[in-house]
Amino acid sequence: MPQISFQADTQEELIEMVRRWVTGLTVQAAPIAEPSSDRRVHDVQEVMRRIRGEDSRTLVIEVAGAAARGAAVPRDEMLLKMLKKTTYTAFGGMVGGANKLMRRIGGRDLITWDAAGGGYRIDPRDAEVILAMTAEGSASSGQARRRPSGPPGPNHTKVPHPPGAAATEPAVRLDTDA
Repeated sequence: MPQISFQADTQEELIEMVRRWVTGLTVQAAPIAEPSSDRRVHDVQEVMRRIRGEDSRTLVIEVAGAAARGAAVPRDEMLLKMLKKTTYTAFGGMVGGANKLMRRIGGRDLITWDAAGGGYRIDPRDAEVILAMTAEGSASSGQARRRPSGPPGPNHTKVPHPPGAAATEPAVRLDTDA
């Protein structure tokens, strides 16, 4: 049985050799240029400004935090609980929304799936920009983020309405001593 072998310095070169042999074409694909540092910062900032879904934004920030530590965010029960989801299908929309924006703006994906690591990843350079924006946003707002609806936080105490008090008065008192 005849055997054909190819040798190349990189996987991309090898794939291109096989493609040319199979199709008979001598056309070589143009390499995708790496964005400059300034362009990368601009693209990531623009994507973060345009992400509207709170869950998508939370996932992007979580994956960026993991990327800063050199880790991936596994798609597991902890992630489901953190984002208050019951199935993994919601992640397609969260990841897809951020990636769709980045493809339009920067021509690449923001979040990738690392099959070997079993989780979502973001380029560490993108993660640095995301985490800087997150830190600036919370520091520059000058006020605490809005608490989600639900039970009061640790610095609040439920107080009953005194007899005869109007029911429109607040039923929660801010404890300033804590």
